[in-house]
Amino acid sequence: MKRLLNLCPYTHLWRAGKRAVVERKLPDSARPGAFVTLLGLFCPFFWLALFTGASRSELTFHAIHSGVVVLIGVILLVIGLAKDHSDPERRDPPA
Repeated sequence: MKRLLNLCPYTHLWRAGKRAVVERKLPDSARPGAFVTLLGLFCPFFWLALFTGASRSELTFHAIHSGVVVLIGVILLVIGLAKDHSDPERRDPPA
């Protein structure tokens, strides 16, 4: 069963994410994704529209745009974590 679990890509992503949290350091390959995610989360256009009382359609537009940027950042982050985890010199020793 453990051998089968090691073939699952979600297991590899879980281990890479867990290692990043435990070490409290993002690998260099995952940093651009993290920065893009933060850019989408703190998008000044969305927050300006929210706090100035913009129309519902404008606020929805900025929310969707920010959400897409966050989603792209998360995808880049996961790809970076997977790339770092597949690097043989960074791989965890088998338990």
